[in-house]
Amino acid sequence: MNASIVERVLFVGFILVAVGLRVGEMFRKRGSERGVTSMQWSFYALVASAAVVYAGSVLEFFFTPRAYHMAVGVAGMVLYGVSVLLRRAAIRALGRYWSLHIEIRSQQPLVREGPYQYVRHPAYAAFLLEIIGVPLAGNAWWSLVVALGVYLPLLCWRIRREEEALVEKFGEAYQKFQREVGMLVPRVGR
Repeated sequence: MNASIVERVLFVGFILVAVGLRVGEMFRKRGSERGVTSMQWSFYALVASAAVVYAGSVLEFFFTPRAYHMAVGVAGMVLYGVSVLLRRAAIRALGRYWSLHIEIRSQQPLVREGPYQYVRHPAYAAFLLEIIGVPLAGNAWWSLVVALGVYLPLLCWRIRREEEALVEKFGEAYQKFQREVGMLVPRVGR
């Protein structure tokens, strides 16, 4: 590893904060009502693949002999920071209807406020930014390949299933939302 001591301390601090925030978020109770869940296994598959990406990024950072590019590392940390802000905005907008699972509740409204006015799945967009940002922070190119080759397809499968559940719940209102608002990226020229 060719990273300086400052770069090493910065990366280790970043990883500790990222892991701490992620673990804290997973175990925080929000008092939300329970709903009908589907594809529960996808939560565990996404957590496991994210753990592989995090661990791989740390291992690559410390044990792969290559130059460390600080600009790429900082870009990854910025992406991660944006992911935290976006995820928190999504959680706040959904309130008691937020869930780490595909979970539809009987009284759940169709939320189109906050980040949902720009993208239909801001939390998933945040997860994607995170899973790309972490390997970039460590200049961990193989971990980035795993993120894009394993995590991204799992996430897309889960999004597709959630979209089906939302169309089933909200019908034409959600189909209109699909036509008006991008899935993970805002529509241009709206």
